[in-house]
Parts: sequence; structure tokens; C-alpha cells
Amino acid sequence: MSVTRPADEYEELVHIVDRIARRFPEVDESTLFEMVADELTGFDGAHLRDYVPVLVEGRVLRVLRARAAG
Repeated sequence: MSVTRPADEYEELVHIVDRIARRFPEVDESTLFEMVADELTGFDGAHLRDYVPVLVEGRVLRVLRARAAG
């Protein structure tokens, strides 16, 4: 697995969970995987998949920041 050149979308999503886990160590990794999976379903019909992982990461980060602030 390469962080800079992931083989596929799944591998990139695994790296995203790792990055988020380092920023929010208080959140269980299984919870992060569930959050990523939930956000990913919103892109099921997307034809252009290149930006899906970064969009999913942004959405999960927004949710976690909102939880931490509130």
C-alpha cells in the first residue's frame, strides 16, 4: 500500500481513515470506517470517482469538528 499512489479507491479510503485517526485519536477506528462508509454511499452513482475519497474525507472531518465544538 502506497500513501502517495494508492492502487484503488478502497486503498485510498483506508489511508484517509488513518489520517483522520491521527487527528482524532479519541474516535475509535471502527467508528471512522463506519463514518467513511456512510459518506461513501452518497457517491454511489458518481461516474467521476477521482475526487470521491477527498470529498468523503472532508465530510467526515466536518462532522468530527462539529462534534468536538458542540
